[in-house]
Amino acid sequence: MTSTHESSSTSFDAESDADGVAAASRHTMLSQVLTQASRLGVSIVLARLLTPQDFGVVAAGMVVMVVAWQLTDLGTSAVVIQRETVDDTLLSSLFFFNLLLGIFLGVLTVALAGPMANALGQPAAAPAIRALAAVSVLGAVGNMHHALLRRTMQFGRLATVNIANATVNGAVGIGLAFAGAGIWALVVGTLAGVAVSTGGAWLYVAWRPSPRFSLRRLREVGKFSINCFWSSALAVFFAQLDKVVISRMLGGAALGTYTVAQRTVSSPMNAVSATVSTVSFSAFAREQDNPETLRSGAIRATGVVALVVLPAMVGLAVLAEQAVLVVYGAQWEAAVPVVQVLAPVAIVQAVLSVTSSVMLAMGRSDWLYRWGLAYCLVGAVVMLMCSRWGLLGVSLGLAGVMVVLAPLEMKMSLSLIGMRLSTYLRPMLPMVLITAAMAAVARLAAGGTGLLGAGVVLQLIAGASAGVVAYAALIWHFGLPAVDDARRVLGRWARRR
Repeated sequence: MTSTHESSSTSFDAESDADGVAAASRHTMLSQVLTQASRLGVSIVLARLLTPQDFGVVAAGMVVMVVAWQLTDLGTSAVVIQRETVDDTLLSSLFFFNLLLGIFLGVLTVALAGPMANALGQPAAAPAIRALAAVSVLGAVGNMHHALLRRTMQFGRLATVNIANATVNGAVGIGLAFAGAGIWALVVGTLAGVAVSTGGAWLYVAWRPSPRFSLRRLREVGKFSINCFWSSALAVFFAQLDKVVISRMLGGAALGTYTVAQRTVSSPMNAVSATVSTVSFSAFAREQDNPETLRSGAIRATGVVALVVLPAMVGLAVLAEQAVLVVYGAQWEAAVPVVQVLAPVAIVQAVLSVTSSVMLAMGRSDWLYRWGLAYCLVGAVVMLMCSRWGLLGVSLGLAGVMVVLAPLEMKMSLSLIGMRLSTYLRPMLPMVLITAAMAAVARLAAGGTGLLGAGVVLQLIAGASAGVVAYAALIWHFGLPAVDDARRVLGRWARRR
């Protein structure tokens, strides 16, 4: 990569051909799998060592950290990825803006930790919130370098950075959990992982900020950046809104139970959808003037998402009781119905991640912002109303919001590239039918094993094994196009075009 010190017009461009996108997806998939596995591993260990009430304290602290970290970016990373060209003056201006904002938010978080913890109904979370405030500064220091790795499609290096983050986070978190550190296992692990991630990005990216700061250049990208920021911030807020409602209305134990259920669902889903959305945004942005390529890319990306997420989430919903009891223990049995509701919701969210990337790549961050606002306003009202029916009520409220609003957002996104929603979703129909058959086989296998007197461990093994075999056999038999794209991502048996 060429340093921007050599020329103020360096564009940091990269090719986005099919093989390049496949390699980027492969690297990103590896990092996401390890990252999500690490997070889920720490959650499982903590769930075995902590009570639902203690876990609720951790979850409250993480809500504040996630929101504060998102605020440090203010949409500037998306600017670097989406713009046709960038130069040193713009990058340096964005870097110092991020840094000042990160420091401000870190100080503000420390000062308001007590009131924020009280607002969430978890006063004991205040010390954790103060410690996690450091993430705002650490994240701000690395934002531009991570964005440059994505812009230039250096996803192999980005994967290495993310894997180092996950490894350190998991090792420190699990080690401290076994040492009896309680909620601090997750706090310290998170801080250590972010520090390693920022250091790794600086190691891989040759660019260094120069003493240049231009308000004019910031104003040039201000509209796109602010709209992108608000859309991202609202998306993050919507993702945390259910936890805020539960914490305030139902208490810490309910929040802990819900967090365990949500992480069980989101970890495998994020490993796929985050991979596709990360790579597709960078690739789509390079092809924003070629609607035909974007239409093909959107269908293929969604096919890969559905190929993995559909069976994983439906299988988890069918075997939720066995999975929760085996992995977490009997004290988390209340999480079972929540998992059963949230798993199908995750499928919608995963598919939505592709069309959101289309909207962002086409420069319509203002549309994304408006949809984020709609999700938050409708979601807040619906989940507050449904909280009277407990955790299951909030979960069903969230599901209802996604089922109603997501198709409308997808339709608007696809209109930017001249595609109908029916055209976009039609290739998924065979996978839906195959997944339904898989779910029936898995349920019958688990239920039959239970009738024979086997325990939940054997029921889970029997159901999961039968489901995997049935799904693999049906996918292989029908030879769906998404299989070829998945092969290309995996790097084996790839068909050269």
